Amino acid sequence: MKTITITDTAGMEQIISECRICFVGFAGPDGEPYVLPMNFAYHEGHIILHSAPFGTHLQILETNNRVCITFCTDGKLVYQHPDVACSYRMDSKSVVCKSTIRFEEELDKKEELLNIFMKKYSDKSFKYSLPALKNVKIWVAEVHEMTAKAFGQPHFRQ
Repeated sequence: MKTITITDTAGMEQIISECRICFVGFAGPDGEPYVLPMNFAYHEGHIILHSAPFGTHLQILETNNRVCITFCTDGKLVYQHPDVACSYRMDSKSVVCKSTIRFEEELDKKEELLNIFMKKYSDKSFKYSLPALKNVKIWVAEVHEMTAKAFGQPHFRQ
């Protein structure tokens, strides 16, 4: 089994579209890592996230808005030989995005981004109350670098 680097944007975006959650990694002011699983939407090269308007993650982002966002498809266990432990791998694909976070505060734009976000998870149309729009934190991750790999791929002989 081998690992293949995926370099085309369309291939990376396909992997992201197959994922239901992502993991957002932060570096706290003390250097301690902090990682959250989050729902997301991917739209026009941006990752859209949302959260409550308070919490450790927002305290960290006040001092450092750089994050690492990872996506991984559900894996399937594969192996080259059933009796060789080191030949076992997961057949999966992943994307890693180095990004910076900005928050959308304009209510009309928040509603637009929430609708994009909800389209990932539902075919329904939604209306948002003013208190709901005011009390949700909408994150827009500006992706600066995106890399991807496919794991557990068979070796092809030529």
